[in-house]
Amino acid sequence: MLILKLLVFAIPPTISAILHMVVVKYNWFSILNYPLDFYKKIGNKRIFGNSKTFRGLLAMVILSVPSTYLLYWLTKNYESIYSLNIINFETFSPLVIGIAYGLGYVIAELPNSFAKRISGIEEGKPGKYYNVMIDQADSPIGCMLALWAFSDMNIMFFIAGTFFYLALHMFFNVLLYSIGLRKNPL
Repeated sequence: MLILKLLVFAIPPTISAILHMVVVKYNWFSILNYPLDFYKKIGNKRIFGNSKTFRGLLAMVILSVPSTYLLYWLTKNYESIYSLNIINFETFSPLVIGIAYGLGYVIAELPNSFAKRISGIEEGKPGKYYNVMIDQADSPIGCMLALWAFSDMNIMFFIAGTFFYLALHMFFNVLLYSIGLRKNPL
């Protein structure tokens, strides 16, 4: 049952992240492809690098809204999905929840990007094994933290979600790499 709840919770960010990779692959909205760090450096190292952009921020937030509305629709039309859903759509609008999903996803990537730049890991490169784990877990953890107040999430869901979403994120990254939507598998 927990695995199914985790999968239902993952619907909006998974759809949004896949669609974001399509936006990147085809260079849509290239005018927004400007680094969030404005090319600023600490010492001689970039703060986030070229891959954390306004396009990515806006794409994830904007794409998370319709994917959250999809989840909302599924919970209203399918009792089986409703019973697995932990998001409180009765109190909070899918618009607000979608924005929280998108912001949680993107903002959680920034500390890790900063740490990688400062430690000399090149953009798009995974670094050591523990860097790969952190790199794959940051966005799912960010989504869970951002949605905690909008859901019936408990600590068991959060802990299980950290490991489950790490594996799910890695699976989708390898899949997206294999179909040409990512430059690197992890």
